[in-house]
Amino acid sequence: MRLQVLHLTGQSDPRSCALSPVQDAFLDRLPVPETAKVRLNFPYDAALAPYHAVPLWLASLRHLVLFWRIRLLRARWTRRNRPLVEAQLRAADRTLVLAGSIGLDLLGRLGLPAEVLDRLTVVAYGAVATRPPACRTIRVGSRSDHLARWWPHDVEVSAGHLDYLAAPELAALCAGLVAELTGEAA
Repeated sequence: MRLQVLHLTGQSDPRSCALSPVQDAFLDRLPVPETAKVRLNFPYDAALAPYHAVPLWLASLRHLVLFWRIRLLRARWTRRNRPLVEAQLRAADRTLVLAGSIGLDLLGRLGLPAEVLDRLTVVAYGAVATRPPACRTIRVGSRSDHLARWWPHDVEVSAGHLDYLAAPELAALCAGLVAELTGEAA
């Protein structure tokens, strides 16, 4: 059985779906072969521009625009993004999705078929989602996360909204899930 691990977050830069250095480093630490690490983020279009840093204020503004776009222009947004996301998710038998912040909401609003959702295990950290997908989801939250602290979560770590990937508890959770999904759990 082939496993892939990927990030799914909002686009701080709509011209790119490259991973940030922090997201790349998190994948590097997971105990999976390099071929299992998807080095693109939502919507998984390799033709888009490479990563470049975006100021926090601009990234926040773009996430706010995305938040409203997926609600007001849902049909068009879904038609444009679902084919790429669905193709990426069908590229493996199982997928561990690392959904940060609005990522869980994006996944839920794509309206993916049940046979695709059944392949997913989602770790949603700092999740802000009014329409999560119908799949196995482990929500990770923090009292220090002033944006997502009011949303339900299953696991609590010590992190702010922008630094969940630095939390050792999140890395341990994901490593355990990788072992479980590859059948290597004790």
